[in-house]
Amino acid sequence: MQFRPYGSTGKMVSVLGISTTSFNEEREIDKYSSSIVHAFDKGVNYFDSSPFAQNGIGETALSRAIVEMKKTGHPFNLASRTMAGNRSELMRDLEKSLRLLDVETIDYYQLWRIYTEDQLTEGGDESLISGLKKAVDEGLVRHPVISSNMGKIDMVQLAKDHSFEGITLGHSGSRLLFDKDVISSFTDFNLGLAVLNPFGTDFFHSRQSLFDFIRTDENQTFLEASLHFFMSNDYISTVVTKLSTPYQIDQAISAVDHFEQYSEDEINRNWSRMRKELLSFREKGKTLTDRNIRETSILSDAVDFLLGPKKS
Repeated sequence: MQFRPYGSTGKMVSVLGISTTSFNEEREIDKYSSSIVHAFDKGVNYFDSSPFAQNGIGETALSRAIVEMKKTGHPFNLASRTMAGNRSELMRDLEKSLRLLDVETIDYYQLWRIYTEDQLTEGGDESLISGLKKAVDEGLVRHPVISSNMGKIDMVQLAKDHSFEGITLGHSGSRLLFDKDVISSFTDFNLGLAVLNPFGTDFFHSRQSLFDFIRTDENQTFLEASLHFFMSNDYISTVVTKLSTPYQIDQAISAVDHFEQYSEDEINRNWSRMRKELLSFREKGKTLTDRNIRETSILSDAVDFLLGPKKS
């Protein structure tokens, strides 16, 4: 496993992270928990969760894994989130996560879907940012994180102005990763950067006809191509994936272990090639079907981000 610094926090996080937000079968909680422990034993130390996803099944499974992880004495990092609009709602969501995870502190607490500064500051003492500061002061949160999963917004400036220590690009890092002017700022401000669910699809049920362009050679799997692309950009702290079985986790770890850093020329060629593919996506006339509508919508959103909404 490879490890990278999470901004200026002093924490080292595994370049491969695991999200529990896709765990959806209550009867499988013990299996999910075992998979988390398996990942931890293989070196993964960053685990993302949400009290809202799948009725909290992921955080329940993670809490059981935490019991076993603590026995080893090795460090691990927990991330959770809130979609609150004010201080009271944030504290309610945070207390729910702490209860479900059965811990006293969340390492990285993410304010989810932040599009404007007003969302942070409206309400004075009852504002969202006031609630987050309260949580940090009380030791309930170690590192405040800002996140957004849509819209072209200068998150780096928001993070700087409000003393966030990291940014999570959610649901498909491609939406913001294609704005290199913004991305280059992450290094300047020394912010941690987590990319959640890269390319917005399941690695093991991917639609190759839609995403084949991310592969750099014919021998790469979709999983390898996804991880290697993001790993080649060293400002990314961790690539957080939705993997739920030991087999899937082992495949991802193998991809990490066999990663060879792309040269600067290769990185630039990949950026150019992928941007060209996205920009030509509309002209390719991809057919929307029940099978691919989710992936197609994600690519359409990326194109809208680059070009603006398509004019009727």
